[in-house]
Amino acid sequence: MYELDHIVHFVDKPEQTMKEMQAHGFHVVQGGQHEMWGTYNTLSYFDLTYVEWIGINNEAQFEIAAGKPYTLHETYAKKDRKNGFTRMAIRTTTIEQDAEMFRQADLEVHGPERFTRTRPDGTVVSWQLLHIGHPEQHFDFPFFIEWDMSNEERRAQYNALNIIAAHPQGDIKLTEVIYLVNRLDYIKALQQLGNLQAEEHFDERLNAMKYTLYLPNAKIVCYSAQGEGEIWDAILADGLGIHSVVFEGAGQQQTIICENATYVMK
Repeated sequence: MYELDHIVHFVDKPEQTMKEMQAHGFHVVQGGQHEMWGTYNTLSYFDLTYVEWIGINNEAQFEIAAGKPYTLHETYAKKDRKNGFTRMAIRTTTIEQDAEMFRQADLEVHGPERFTRTRPDGTVVSWQLLHIGHPEQHFDFPFFIEWDMSNEERRAQYNALNIIAAHPQGDIKLTEVIYLVNRLDYIKALQQLGNLQAEEHFDERLNAMKYTLYLPNAKIVCYSAQGEGEIWDAILADGLGIHSVVFEGAGQQQTIICENATYVMK
């Protein structure tokens, strides 16, 4: 089963972003160091789905990481290190089988590879990552993650550590990720491979095709412009990829712009 795991937002200083998002009513915690990538993070959880604010703290190590195909580090480098939403991770429990399935579908597959992160308290978190892509696509697919603990174990541990906790803004849930894409065929191929529920229709107001993928814990909404209009303009202004993230259950409706990323609170 596939679920939305997390959204990666590159920022200059994750510790500063933590303070900014806390001021907006988010519960945010220190993450830790990714020594193998030259990065570090802060985190905000919505049950087991979370937003990860990542910054660079080792340039040499980051350059090595950015040289690996279809990684979030490569994506950030290709965008000339423009801060904002960079990639999305899908949680899986069948990462080895997923890798073989994507190979059979003629996608380029890298991994799975095992990684770790050390928390500020010295405990170690471990997981596997799988990256896929196609040289003809102009936006980056989500990558896949399999944690070494079950959802139940992680939820219990993160609650005990106050990593998962109530948000001052309200009972917030991350419910929707909005993508801007140049074509839908690769998205439809992923939908078929993952056997996901989906629907498609033409949005006349936006002059765009809207293709929605339904995961058990969130919607992935992809817009492909069919000519001039809001989506066309947004692609010209911001490029392809994640455009915004939508939350429900907030105490007040607002749109938060943080380092080129749009958080919509409903």
